[in-house]
Amino acid sequence: MPVNPLCLQDQATLAKADVTAIRNVLASLGARNVPPWLRPGHPYPDGGVPNGEAAFAAIPSTDLVETIAVRGPLHAIDGWGYIGRSLNSLISGNAHTARHLAYYAELRGALSILASSGIGIFNRRNVVVDAAGAVHALQTRPTHDMCWAAILGWAQLSGSLERMVAPITIAGVSLVEPLRDFFPASSAAVATYLMREWGFDLEQGSQDKEERNWSSYHPTALSPFVTDPVGDLHFLEMFWSALRPNGIALERDLLRILLEVELHSLDETMLADRSDRYAYVDDRIRAAVSFEFLTRVDDPDDHPFLIRASDQKLPAHPYAMLCRAALLLRIATGMAEANLIAAGLQPAIHFDHWWREFGIQHGLWAPPFEPGSSQELWEDVSIALEDAVTATNGINGHRHGWTAAIASSVARICETERVALWGLFR
Repeated sequence: MPVNPLCLQDQATLAKADVTAIRNVLASLGARNVPPWLRPGHPYPDGGVPNGEAAFAAIPSTDLVETIAVRGPLHAIDGWGYIGRSLNSLISGNAHTARHLAYYAELRGALSILASSGIGIFNRRNVVVDAAGAVHALQTRPTHDMCWAAILGWAQLSGSLERMVAPITIAGVSLVEPLRDFFPASSAAVATYLMREWGFDLEQGSQDKEERNWSSYHPTALSPFVTDPVGDLHFLEMFWSALRPNGIALERDLLRILLEVELHSLDETMLADRSDRYAYVDDRIRAAVSFEFLTRVDDPDDHPFLIRASDQKLPAHPYAMLCRAALLLRIATGMAEANLIAAGLQPAIHFDHWWREFGIQHGLWAPPFEPGSSQELWEDVSIALEDAVTATNGINGHRHGWTAAIASSVARICETERVALWGLFR
């Protein structure tokens, strides 16, 4: 079902969204120990707000802005948790539940992106925060409906592209830099493409809602959805490899696609015609991404993660929904981290107590053996994947034998909360 776009009045209101007040609130977190994320004495410490029109309108703007500000990082963290539970459902052979949970991971990613941009989506109460911290109301629309419409509208605003892409790096260099080296006057085409065609496809997110409804409310035996254990294992290996910290495999594909989309927006087709611009690209990028790769002379096919994410066949496959969710959350996590840093915080230090307790509570490590780096968080998963592959050898393909063989590795393979930690608190 296509997204019902924002009305003209809401489009104008959305353009007022600004991160200044959001970052001012986040800066205040550095003056106290977190938790709590909301200041002591906040009238709605659980993050919920009254749904009645009069009661919602009576919330002081400072309280509402604070609630929106912390939703950026917290929605992203919760979204990664949904992905982990979706992976667990996939391993257990319950593809319908995997789809249900993957959709909610997508939704959390979208809500996080909006909150980090100064846009609060509540249950039929939706607002925009401007640079001065004033709150402006949007139409009364349900959460799912307004979320997809608002983020499609937001993607087309000036500055959205840079905020989405800037946190994605290769060798410590933001992808924005080579994009600007090739196209100094970049258009808004890439941002729109990210949301419509490139796995961040939020209109597809609306369709995924319909797929989620089918998996959530219909008797699943009437529409069986079966995945193969061997295919599941290959997907898990690819999925985690694409998300590893400090990786370049997915990132360089993203850069290539960004450049190609910008070319297309300029009615040009050959990146080779801009070969002189490659010399301006940072040496660290050039060491990792050759011009032959960018022009598809080498490795011409897109990363399988992106191919999965762009798969719009119906019924939606859980692999596709999981990749779409992870891509959304990748952007959401990066934007949330960027806000924390812009607020003058050092996330790993200012949230030291919180992330250590988070890891213990979620079983990621035993005290006092918390990881010293994001690489250590990845190594646990890498070892679990290797063990799963070894244990699978000789299994006849039946799920019972497969799940029994990988039982000792399943917990780590499903701990996608680790991605939130190395994305936010590295």
